[in-house]
Amino acid sequence: MSRTAVLALVAAGLLTACGNPPPVTPAPPTTSSDAPAPTSSPAAGAHVLEIDVTGTAVLTSLVFTLDGNSGEEKEVALPWHKTVEVPRGTGRHEWRLAMKHSGGTLSATATTNGQLVTRTGGSGSPGSDNTATLTGSFSD
Repeated sequence: MSRTAVLALVAAGLLTACGNPPPVTPAPPTTSSDAPAPTSSPAAGAHVLEIDVTGTAVLTSLVFTLDGNSGEEKEVALPWHKTVEVPRGTGRHEWRLAMKHSGGTLSATATTNGQLVTRTGGSGSPGSDNTATLTGSFSD
């Protein structure tokens, strides 16, 4: 798959990165793309990144970044889930989830290809200004 095709897939995935978008079929390998395309079932040979956030907090801001491309949601109620697929053979990919909240509790986990990568948790009193982050990477 060409680098251009991978970039197109990443861009498409980031347009819907912060939410639960409807299933999207990845572009054929002959087209250019660089964004993971969220789908309802993993494409053959794709890396699958899944992030789950639960708790009682209301997130004032949630920013998901993949390979330097970000998407943001405001006033996010939990639970929140994100699934992103990235074609294999496209090198190293880095991601980050930043969650700002002003109270309550939260717990976040991330898996890549079904394996736990990282987890975090946090809590705060009402009116406080807190940030929790998850970061990770995967490659072929």
